[in-house]
Amino acid sequence: MTDQTLLDLIAPDSVAYWTHLGIEVHSAERGHVELRLEMRDQLGTRLPGIMHGGAVGSLIDSAAGAATSTLRQPDDETWSGQATTDMNVTFLAAATGRIVADARVLRSSRSFSFVQVDVHAEDGTLVATGRATYTIIRRRS
Repeated sequence: MTDQTLLDLIAPDSVAYWTHLGIEVHSAERGHVELRLEMRDQLGTRLPGIMHGGAVGSLIDSAAGAATSTLRQPDDETWSGQATTDMNVTFLAAATGRIVADARVLRSSRSFSFVQVDVHAEDGTLVATGRATYTIIRRRS
């Protein structure tokens, strides 16, 4: 189930890079998002029809960031942003069509979130898995 308030927090059209890559939000709930990315020639490698690992990695980072964004409380005026501090990606199979990133916050605090992201092809094949740590940037009083 996707909550409109959460969609507003992770609005894909507010991130130019998401628009450039073609990342779409499939669903969002607190601490969990699914993003989609369609294979197209501009995301390919030298081998026709295979998505570049950089595009897959960008989807993982985007999904982890979006999952982190869903943690923000509407009345929290100290939250001024977030940034990736660490990311690890393991590529397991070639991505040849639409892929879906399933990101879940494993643990979070006032300052950090730790996110697991699995990327699957439409047939269910696990294409890549990643973990990201995000710092939550807060305004000082």
